[in-house]
Amino acid sequence: MVAALAASGVLDLITGLPDLDRLRELLRRIQELLTVGGIALALAASFLFLLAWVLSHLRRPSATSSHPIISTLALLTAYLPVALTFVAALGWLFPTLAPWTLKSFALAIVLAAFAWCVAVAAIVVGGNKANLSRARRALLLAGTPWYCLAVFLSTFL
Repeated sequence: MVAALAASGVLDLITGLPDLDRLRELLRRIQELLTVGGIALALAASFLFLLAWVLSHLRRPSATSSHPIISTLALLTAYLPVALTFVAALGWLFPTLAPWTLKSFALAIVLAAFAWCVAVAAIVVGGNKANLSRARRALLLAGTPWYCLAVFLSTFL
Protein backbone atom coordinates (compact mmCIF):
# COMPACT_ATOMS: atom_id res chain seq x y z
CA MET A 1 0.00 0.00 0.00
CA VAL A 2 2.80 2.46 0.95
CA ALA A 3 4.75 1.49 -2.18
CA ALA A 4 1.73 2.19 -4.36
CA LEU A 5 1.24 5.60 -2.73
CA ALA A 6 4.93 6.44 -3.16
CA ALA A 7 4.84 5.46 -6.82
CA SER A 8 1.83 7.62 -7.51
CA GLY A 9 3.32 10.68 -5.80
CA VAL A 10 0.52 10.88 -3.24
CA LEU A 11 2.94 10.13 -0.41
CA ASP A 12 5.05 13.15 -1.40
CA LEU A 13 1.97 15.35 -1.32
CA ILE A 14 0.97 14.06 2.09
CA THR A 15 4.42 14.37 3.67
CA GLY A 16 5.39 17.54 1.79
CA LEU A 17 8.83 16.21 0.84
CA PRO A 18 10.34 17.46 -2.42
CA ASP A 19 11.61 15.16 -5.12
CA LEU A 20 15.26 14.85 -4.07
CA ASP A 21 16.24 12.75 -7.07
CA ARG A 22 15.38 15.59 -9.42
CA LEU A 23 17.30 18.07 -7.27
CA ARG A 24 20.28 15.71 -7.19
CA GLU A 25 20.16 15.40 -11.00
CA LEU A 26 20.01 19.19 -11.38
CA LEU A 27 23.03 19.66 -9.11
CA ARG A 28 24.95 17.00 -11.04
CA ARG A 29 24.23 18.77 -14.34
CA ILE A 30 25.34 22.11 -12.87
CA GLN A 31 28.58 20.52 -11.69
CA GLU A 32 29.18 19.07 -15.17
CA LEU A 33 28.61 22.46 -16.81
CA LEU A 34 31.00 24.17 -14.39
CA THR A 35 33.56 21.45 -14.95
CA VAL A 36 33.37 21.76 -18.73
CA GLY A 37 33.60 25.55 -18.48
CA GLY A 38 36.56 25.29 -16.10
CA ILE A 39 38.33 22.89 -18.44
CA ALA A 40 37.70 25.23 -21.38
CA LEU A 41 39.11 28.18 -19.42
CA ALA A 42 42.16 26.21 -18.28
CA LEU A 43 42.84 24.98 -21.81
CA ALA A 44 42.45 28.48 -23.27
CA ALA A 45 44.89 29.89 -20.74
CA SER A 46 47.29 27.01 -21.39
CA PHE A 47 47.23 27.77 -25.10
CA LEU A 48 47.82 31.46 -24.33
CA PHE A 49 50.93 30.55 -22.32
CA LEU A 50 52.17 28.27 -25.11
CA LEU A 51 51.42 30.89 -27.77
CA ALA A 52 53.44 33.46 -25.82
CA TRP A 53 56.30 30.98 -25.62
CA VAL A 54 56.17 30.28 -29.37
CA LEU A 55 56.02 33.99 -30.19
CA SER A 56 58.94 34.62 -27.84
CA HIS A 57 61.14 32.79 -30.33
CA LEU A 58 60.61 35.65 -32.76
CA ARG A 59 62.68 37.85 -30.43
CA ARG A 60 66.33 37.69 -31.37
CA PRO A 61 69.15 38.07 -28.85
CA SER A 62 70.92 41.40 -28.83
CA ALA A 63 74.64 41.69 -29.26
CA THR A 64 75.04 44.02 -26.31
CA SER A 65 75.16 42.59 -22.85
CA SER A 66 72.27 43.56 -20.61
CA HIS A 67 71.71 43.00 -16.92
CA PRO A 68 69.75 39.78 -16.30
CA ILE A 69 67.62 41.11 -13.43
CA ILE A 70 64.23 40.90 -15.16
CA SER A 71 64.80 37.49 -16.73
CA THR A 72 66.14 36.08 -13.46
CA LEU A 73 63.19 37.57 -11.56
CA ALA A 74 60.84 36.03 -14.14
CA LEU A 75 62.39 32.62 -13.69
CA LEU A 76 62.33 32.82 -9.88
CA THR A 77 58.70 33.92 -9.79
CA ALA A 78 57.78 31.12 -12.21
CA TYR A 79 59.05 28.48 -9.78
CA LEU A 80 56.51 29.53 -7.14
CA PRO A 81 53.42 28.41 -9.13
CA VAL A 82 55.17 25.14 -9.96
CA ALA A 83 55.78 24.51 -6.25
CA LEU A 84 52.14 25.26 -5.43
CA THR A 85 51.02 22.93 -8.22
CA PHE A 86 53.15 20.25 -6.59
CA VAL A 87 51.33 20.93 -3.29
CA ALA A 88 48.02 20.55 -5.13
CA ALA A 89 49.20 17.23 -6.55
CA LEU A 90 50.12 16.05 -3.07
CA GLY A 91 46.63 17.02 -1.92
CA TRP A 92 45.22 14.86 -4.66
CA LEU A 93 47.33 11.88 -3.64
CA PHE A 94 47.05 12.16 0.15
CA PRO A 95 43.50 12.57 1.48
CA THR A 96 44.61 14.53 4.55
CA LEU A 97 45.93 17.30 2.28
CA ALA A 98 42.82 17.34 0.06
CA PRO A 99 41.43 20.61 1.47
CA TRP A 100 44.57 22.35 0.20
CA THR A 101 44.22 21.17 -3.40
CA LEU A 102 41.92 23.86 -4.76
CA LYS A 103 43.43 26.55 -2.53
CA SER A 104 46.93 25.86 -3.78
CA PHE A 105 45.68 25.69 -7.39
CA ALA A 106 44.01 29.09 -6.96
CA LEU A 107 47.13 30.68 -5.50
CA ALA A 108 49.27 29.02 -8.16
CA ILE A 109 47.06 30.48 -10.91
CA VAL A 110 47.36 34.00 -9.47
CA LEU A 111 51.13 33.70 -9.09
CA ALA A 112 51.40 32.20 -12.58
CA ALA A 113 49.65 35.23 -14.04
CA PHE A 114 52.14 37.50 -12.30
CA ALA A 115 55.08 35.36 -13.42
CA TRP A 116 53.73 35.38 -16.97
CA CYS A 117 53.60 39.19 -16.96
CA VAL A 118 57.19 39.42 -15.69
CA ALA A 119 58.35 36.87 -18.28
CA VAL A 120 56.64 38.75 -21.12
CA ALA A 121 58.27 41.95 -19.87
CA ALA A 122 61.65 40.19 -19.94
CA ILE A 123 61.00 39.08 -23.53
CA VAL A 124 60.03 42.62 -24.55
CA VAL A 125 63.11 44.12 -22.86
CA GLY A 126 65.25 41.50 -24.57
CA GLY A 127 68.85 40.77 -23.83
CA ASN A 128 71.43 38.22 -24.73
CA LYS A 129 70.74 34.56 -25.47
CA ALA A 130 70.89 33.47 -21.81
CA ASN A 131 68.40 36.18 -20.72
CA LEU A 132 65.90 35.22 -23.41
CA SER A 133 66.34 31.55 -22.56
CA ARG A 134 65.51 32.25 -18.91
CA ALA A 135 62.45 34.27 -19.91
CA ARG A 136 61.23 31.50 -22.24
CA ARG A 137 61.69 28.89 -19.51
CA ALA A 138 59.74 31.15 -17.15
CA LEU A 139 56.88 31.29 -19.68
CA LEU A 140 56.69 27.50 -19.82
CA LEU A 141 56.92 27.11 -16.06
CA ALA A 142 54.26 29.75 -15.44
CA GLY A 143 51.87 27.73 -17.58
CA THR A 144 52.30 24.59 -15.48
CA PRO A 145 49.39 25.28 -13.08
CA TRP A 146 47.04 25.81 -16.02
CA TYR A 147 48.05 22.53 -17.69
CA CYS A 148 47.64 20.62 -14.43
CA LEU A 149 44.36 22.35 -13.60
CA ALA A 150 42.90 21.23 -16.93
CA VAL A 151 43.88 17.64 -16.15
CA PHE A 152 42.57 17.90 -12.57
CA LEU A 153 39.20 19.29 -13.68
CA SER A 154 38.85 16.63 -16.36
CA THR A 155 38.81 13.97 -13.63
CA PHE A 156 35.41 15.32 -12.51
CA LEU A 157 33.72 14.49 -15.84
